[in-house]
Amino acid sequence: DQLASRQSVGLLRSSTLMPMLRCSIAFGLAAVLLGAPLGVSTQSVTPDPADLMAKLNAIQAQFERFQEAADRELQDVRKKNMEEQAGMRAEIKELRDLEARRLDSGLDAAIADLQSATDHTWLLLCGALVMFMQAGFAMVESGSCRCKNVQNVLLKNLVDVCVGTMCWWAFGWTLAYGIADGENNAFANSNQVFGTGFTEASDDGIFTPSNAMLGWFFQWAFCSAAATIVSGGVAERVQFPGYLVFTIVMTSWIYPVVVHWTWGYGWL
Repeated sequence: DQLASRQSVGLLRSSTLMPMLRCSIAFGLAAVLLGAPLGVSTQSVTPDPADLMAKLNAIQAQFERFQEAADRELQDVRKKNMEEQAGMRAEIKELRDLEARRLDSGLDAAIADLQSATDHTWLLLCGALVMFMQAGFAMVESGSCRCKNVQNVLLKNLVDVCVGTMCWWAFGWTLAYGIADGENNAFANSNQVFGTGFTEASDDGIFTPSNAMLGWFFQWAFCSAAATIVSGGVAERVQFPGYLVFTIVMTSWIYPVVVHWTWGYGWL
C-alpha cells in the first residue's frame, strides 16, 4: 500500500505540479516583459519594485492554489485506492470463506456417506449370518431325527423361510416397526403394509430407497430363525399342514407383536 501511494504521489507531482509551476513562471515572466510600453527598450525602463513584488505575490498565490488543488486530488486518489483495496480484501475474504464452507460441506457429506455405507454393510453381513442359521438348524434337526423324517424336517425349514418371508413382508413388519408420521402405538403399528413406503418417488419419477428396507431385511432374518427354532422342538411330532398354519401365525402375528412390545417402542 505504501509503495502504491508513493508511486501515485510521484506520478501526480510529475504530471500536475511541474507543468503548473512551469506555466506559472512563464506567465509571470510574460507579464513582466509585456508590462513595459511598446516601442521602448526594456533596458531604459526601471521596473517598479512594488509592481514586481505584487506580481511575485500573485504568482505565489496561484502556485499555492495549484498546490492545494494537487493535494486535494492526491487525497481523492488515495481515498479511492483505499476503497478499492478494501473492496478487494472483502471479496478475497468472501471467496476464502465460501471455499472453506464448500470444503467443510463436502467433508461432512463424505463422512455421512461413509457412515451410511458402513451401517448398511454391517447390517447386511449380520442379517446374512442370521439367515445361515436356517441351514444350521436344518442340519442339527436332520442329524437328531430318524432317516425317514429327514425330508419332512428339511421341508419345514424351507417353509419357514418362504412362508415367513411373505408373512413378514405383508403384516409382520407393519405390526412390529411400521411407524409413519410419528405414529407409534403401544400394542402394534399399522403402517407400511405390504412394503408400502419403503421407497420415495420424486416428481420426476425417480425412486429413492429408504432405510426401512435395510431394517426389514435384518429383522426378517430373526423372524425366520425364531420360527425355525420351533420346528426343531416339534420335529417328528407334528404334521406338515399344522406346522404350516403355525408358521403363518408365528411370523405374521406372534413374533411381530412381541417384538413391538419390547424393541419396537411398545408398552414394555
